[in-house]
Amino acid sequence: MATSQIPDLSSPNPDTVTQDQPQMEQKKEQRNWAELNGDILMEIFGKMRTLDVLMSVGSVCRAWRNVAKDEPELWRRINMTRRVEHMTLIQMNLTKLAIGQISSKRIESVMMNLTKIAIDRSRGRLEQFWIEYFGDNDLLQYLCDRTSVLKSLRLIGCLDVLEKGVVKTAKRQPLLEELELKFVIYSKKFPERVGKALPNLKQLKLNRIGISWGPLKEEEFNNAVAFGIAKTMHQLRHLHLVGPIMSNRGLTAILKGCPHLETLEMRMSYNFKMDSDTRARCARLTYFRNSSR
Repeated sequence: MATSQIPDLSSPNPDTVTQDQPQMEQKKEQRNWAELNGDILMEIFGKMRTLDVLMSVGSVCRAWRNVAKDEPELWRRINMTRRVEHMTLIQMNLTKLAIGQISSKRIESVMMNLTKIAIDRSRGRLEQFWIEYFGDNDLLQYLCDRTSVLKSLRLIGCLDVLEKGVVKTAKRQPLLEELELKFVIYSKKFPERVGKALPNLKQLKLNRIGISWGPLKEEEFNNAVAFGIAKTMHQLRHLHLVGPIMSNRGLTAILKGCPHLETLEMRMSYNFKMDSDTRARCARLTYFRNSSR
């Protein structure tokens, strides 16, 4: 019996190849990216770094530039927290333009200007604003003059941002639910002032810049911080504190004053001798951590 041969499907049948096939393949290779649907571009740009959209997208083509400039939904979230990557990108662009000496101050100035452009493009719809190691009170003022629907504010290492600037921002952003300050100087009255301005605050992260006052004054300061949180932030769900050497009084005040608290994390806090009542309150939390590191 003759065995039937199985045709080789791995290569095309010469009889089926037409003269138009090379042209079709060439068309596939020559995709016109400018013709991508606006919704698709929004999806792509939304996954990119804020600075990449500001500095790179516009140079591709007019269609991409128009989407980046004219779609305020794209700018509801501004994230400028990846400092090293941002500085490298800006430095590369300034080098291409052969613009004199490139100092860190010059790069910071470019970051400020680009951030203002991003704020302007949001057209009042900005909900998330995160910056790292640049910015000042004037930038926060610029922000508040152009949006009142902010929900999340993160300031990391912004040494030129003063306490009064943050409090003024809180007063002008009634929808703010998340606030994070890292390596920013503030006084013991700061939490109470912010809490009065933001009674519906849901999440607070404080990482105070290191100032050595001695253990007794440090404990007094951080107990005052705890009392301010307990007195004004009754809707708080998540609290993260770094550096507060507070006593049982401070911890108990937070647990009693924030009845909706779900997670509490305290680092560098080791001056506790919890009684049974405090332990029972902590046990009701979804997550509780008190570490010396």
